[in-house]
Amino acid sequence: MIVVHSQDIHDPMVAQSPRSPPSPRQDPRILPIHPPPPPPPPPPPPYHQDDEPRSLTRRISRGAANKLTRRRTSTTINTDHRDNSSGPLMVRRRSNSSGLADEAGFLDRSDPPTDFDDAWEDPSISSVGPDSPISGARTPNGGFSYGSAPPVAGVGPIIPSILQRGTMLIKVTKRKRKTFKYVLDTDAAKVCWDPSRPNKRFYIDDIREIRTGADARNYREDFQIPSEAESRWLTILYADQGRSKGRPIKTMHLIAPNEYIFDCWTTTLRDLSRYRMEMMTGLAGLTETSLCALWNREMTRTLTNRTRTEQDPRLNLEGVERLCLSLHIVCSKNDLRYQFAKADRQGVGSLDFGGFKDFLKGLKERRDLKEIFSSVSSDQELGLDKTEFLTFLRDTQGMSPEADPAHWNYVFERYARKDRLKGNMTPTAEEEEGDRPTRMKFEGFSAFLMSPSNSVLGRTTRVEPLDRPLSEYFISSSHNTYLLGRQVAGESSTEAYIWALQRGCRCVEVDCWDGPDGRPLVNHGRTLTSSVLFSDCISVIGKYAFSSTPYPLIISLEVHCGPEQQVVMAEILSSTLEGRLLSQPFITNSLVLPSPEELKNRILIKVKAAEDVDEVTLLSSVASGTRHRSASSPSARPPMPEGSSISSPSTSSGAMPSPAFTPPRRALSVWANATTKRQVAGAAGISISSAAEDSDQRDGLIGQERRNKKKKKPSKIVNRLGDLGVYTRGYKYADFDLPESKTYNHVFSFSERSFENLCRDTDLKSQLEQHNQQYLMRVYPAGYRINSSNFDPNKFWRRGVQMVALNWQTYDLGVQMNEAMFAAGTDRTGYVLKPRELRQPILSLGSQWSFLPSRKDRKLVRFSIDIVSAQQLPRPRGAGVEQTIDPYVELEIFCADDKARGLAIGEGGLDASARNGMSGIGSPHRRRTKIVQGNGYNPIFNDKFTVSLETKFPSLVFIRWTVWSSVDGRSYGDRNGALASFTAKLESLQEGYRHLPLFDNKGEQFLFATLFCRIKKDDPVPVSREDVKWGKVESLKSLGRSVFSRTTSSVERKKSLEDGTL
Repeated sequence: MIVVHSQDIHDPMVAQSPRSPPSPRQDPRILPIHPPPPPPPPPPPPYHQDDEPRSLTRRISRGAANKLTRRRTSTTINTDHRDNSSGPLMVRRRSNSSGLADEAGFLDRSDPPTDFDDAWEDPSISSVGPDSPISGARTPNGGFSYGSAPPVAGVGPIIPSILQRGTMLIKVTKRKRKTFKYVLDTDAAKVCWDPSRPNKRFYIDDIREIRTGADARNYREDFQIPSEAESRWLTILYADQGRSKGRPIKTMHLIAPNEYIFDCWTTTLRDLSRYRMEMMTGLAGLTETSLCALWNREMTRTLTNRTRTEQDPRLNLEGVERLCLSLHIVCSKNDLRYQFAKADRQGVGSLDFGGFKDFLKGLKERRDLKEIFSSVSSDQELGLDKTEFLTFLRDTQGMSPEADPAHWNYVFERYARKDRLKGNMTPTAEEEEGDRPTRMKFEGFSAFLMSPSNSVLGRTTRVEPLDRPLSEYFISSSHNTYLLGRQVAGESSTEAYIWALQRGCRCVEVDCWDGPDGRPLVNHGRTLTSSVLFSDCISVIGKYAFSSTPYPLIISLEVHCGPEQQVVMAEILSSTLEGRLLSQPFITNSLVLPSPEELKNRILIKVKAAEDVDEVTLLSSVASGTRHRSASSPSARPPMPEGSSISSPSTSSGAMPSPAFTPPRRALSVWANATTKRQVAGAAGISISSAAEDSDQRDGLIGQERRNKKKKKPSKIVNRLGDLGVYTRGYKYADFDLPESKTYNHVFSFSERSFENLCRDTDLKSQLEQHNQQYLMRVYPAGYRINSSNFDPNKFWRRGVQMVALNWQTYDLGVQMNEAMFAAGTDRTGYVLKPRELRQPILSLGSQWSFLPSRKDRKLVRFSIDIVSAQQLPRPRGAGVEQTIDPYVELEIFCADDKARGLAIGEGGLDASARNGMSGIGSPHRRRTKIVQGNGYNPIFNDKFTVSLETKFPSLVFIRWTVWSSVDGRSYGDRNGALASFTAKLESLQEGYRHLPLFDNKGEQFLFATLFCRIKKDDPVPVSREDVKWGKVESLKSLGRSVFSRTTSSVERKKSLEDGTL
């Protein structure tokens, strides 16, 4: 596995020879190292209750200290368990310094763990055995070192011995700089820097990214570290398992004493992290190289104080059990002992390398897959020929192999060839001459079913152009993107933007406030959240804007800055984003928004519309360095609510024509010049104030009289910044009939509560839906969600809202549905074409433009899901090493209809939905499998579910699989929370036998855990049809009445269907 260097490596911290790298004291570039801290004060005398005053504060402090002590103890236990891990349990998404996601060697989020180690395709690699010279050697101290060759399959990278002994590095924080000795523990795969505190460490498997040079420059400059240290600066981002302060990741900033130490750490950590991931993914397919690496690693640990011989390297039952724990295998001891006895053919109580391979092969045997293979193969010994394989794809998997025969021929040859390379099938003379067709045996067939070629989510090989107007797409959007945790006391970081952009977000939010030194800041104003520089945020956004998709990115600005720093913001945007920033419209007199295809690789700014403001004074003030703190600065006193407004003179002139667009340089200038703009706007009742999210719209917006009485507030946005809102110009909603509501490039923004209040009025709801068929709208979570929770996005997608902004830092149902919406095929671009009932095709009638009305007819959606089995489910949080789990799966169906109107009927398993049988927003239809006792490794469920759903929005039906562990093996429910889950859009699911990836409660994908299901779907049909493929509607209604005791008569039901009210 890991091979240690036998030759000596010069230690620059010890040997000070002329050829050695300079020591920290000799290097003039190194920052001064602070002296060691003073010794800690002596411990206090023993505690006596009589000596302590009865103080509430003291008791609270003592209680908090006790809780912290208990936390540290549990962390230590968890640390000891992870020290024995052979590799990562989760799939970590990493990125390289270029800003592009580095997918090599890592699983895609939509793909289950698979045997994508291409060692099977290289016969020379398969010959590597446990005693191969490249497999590894043992160091005198029992640790593992790495071979001198570059990292290849089964061979680890070079580990310099200096890192195992430890090097001095300067740790930089906002408060101080302190020098620690950092030690790389290769056996436990972790880095420690304080032996007296076990929690001062991070694991190699948790590393997400290592940033150096220009990629980490914003951190170095933020900490005011001289540029001379940039070549020795490294920033390590790693997962925070405890989510301290609500953060999913932690950031560590280090300065190496010289470039040699810097190169040692950065190269070794990157290579070691990649190697451990590749080895674990190779074990999923039982590749020879990964098995050899694992065997050598265990032999090195076992034979630390003995000499290895040909007869010596064997594992007993205790060693096998320990090895299974390191591989995250949750299996009962009885199963382990049975497979061990089966592999121990000599009956000596231990296994050699061959017996070890047989043991793992028996442990991973899939009886469920063998049944499928026997049903589709005419000869199980010879295997599937190409005709049988293509028939299986067509009839069982619901695919069309005729559409891309070259691709499927390649897939068949690939997995049939893997059989031969693993020694399961030797090509005969007839096969080599081409007289006998190639066949795929069971091993290749099972490998195909677990591969990306058989992904549960549809993937299109041909990318369809996104050539409809921007308003006809759902856009993947984020709210308060800069936050890593909670809304009130969370941390603001540029890492949150990187994380969102790499996951396909196409609309990010930036809240801007006045900085004390003239530089705008980004934070959640008037809260305890930390701040980051606006320039750093824009720099990161510009770098990662198109790391996952080339389609347009929208930056939603919430501006609280004064005029001076608004000019600074505009300059930063223009200079940083340069040619990618869209500052002028493509067509001057356009009537519709451009398409995402036309806006490829362009960045749009969503900002308030500006008023006429004399910027000469502002520009001169900025140039001279004069700064004035805005009243909205986070360090200033919160301003009083503005009650004053500009009184606009009334006009009795005739009706004013509705403009078709807003030009980039002046708001409303198409029908009014600069001198009469405010008068005309006042006469029309136009609110030039923006739609920024700094305040919720009030309930008074519903009544026309209160709208007329509502005082207008002028915009505080200067022209230089407001002009950047070319196609996404913000206005505050006042009425859908006002001229500003007819401009093609306007955007209305609502909080969820204001939106729901607006929809309570039937007429306004109809106007809102009609508005969203042509124009843009954004909805964001209400202010009371201080824990960064999310709403059900279906409530707003069904109304045609394009930008449904969510708190991406919280992986709850809302974010899971949002990821499912943008997870398959062209949806991964971050743009999903809205269903036809939520958009109107534009028809040209001479010089006029008209829009066809749309009708939302109810449709019957029918599908079935067979939950066959699960593989390597994770342990519950806090579970003991010996504890087994009793898993069951819960199936939830979410639709976009109101509860009073959506009707779902299911069969199979245990019904766990509402008693009245109704489903819809806030009330999903639920069903559960049986509980499998004591088996979390390979439980077999074989539960079949059939669901019939009446809905107006077939494309907004989502399904969530959630894996739970029973408390006692008999009852449903678990106090420790769900083990794993997976959410998908029904429209995106592929039919047939599929492995579903599973995710934890943070959105991280498990490396081995999957669900194996069979999916069948039928095309949605209108409910009014009598001959439905899955049965007549009358039988469906009869079934519904018998199951849920419905009282609605058939006459009333038929009348409701004809009226379209049901």
